[in-house]
Amino acid sequence: MKINQIVNLIQQKHQDNGFEINAPAKLSDIANFETQMGFSLPTDFKEFYLTCNGFGCNEDIFNMIPLSEIMQENRNNADNWFYIAEYMVYSDMWGVRIESNGEYEIFIDEHKDKPLTSSLSEFLQRFLKGNVFDKGGLYDWQNELGII
Repeated sequence: MKINQIVNLIQQKHQDNGFEINAPAKLSDIANFETQMGFSLPTDFKEFYLTCNGFGCNEDIFNMIPLSEIMQENRNNADNWFYIAEYMVYSDMWGVRIESNGEYEIFIDEHKDKPLTSSLSEFLQRFLKGNVFDKGGLYDWQNELGII
C-alpha cells in the first residue's frame, strides 16, 4: 500500500476522535531538511512528507513529527538518526537511523539497537491497525518482535 493511501486511511479512522493533518511539505522544505541534517531522506519518507508534513492524533496522543520540528530539535543528526514519531508529549519516541547506503531502520527510543522495521509503510500500517496500544498496534508489534 502506498504511503498516501495509508495516511488517508489513518485520517478516516480518526476523523471523529481528533486528527490534525499538516499540509504537505514542499520539495524545497525537504531539500532544506536534507541540507541541515547532512543526509538524504529515503524515498518513502519523502513521499510521506510530500503527502503530509506530519500529523497529530488525539488517540494515544500520537504524532508523526513535522520536518520543521525535527530540524528545531536536531537531535543526534551526527549519527544519521532522528525522531519521526512520539506519543503522549514525548513519553515514547520512534526514530529512524539512516545508513550510508541509504537504507534505514525504525526503532523505539529506549531500544535503539533493536529495529522494528526498515519500512515506513509497515510502521504506519501498524499504527493504522492498532494505534499505539491496541491489538496489532505499535506496542503489540514490539512485543511480537521481543523488543519490550
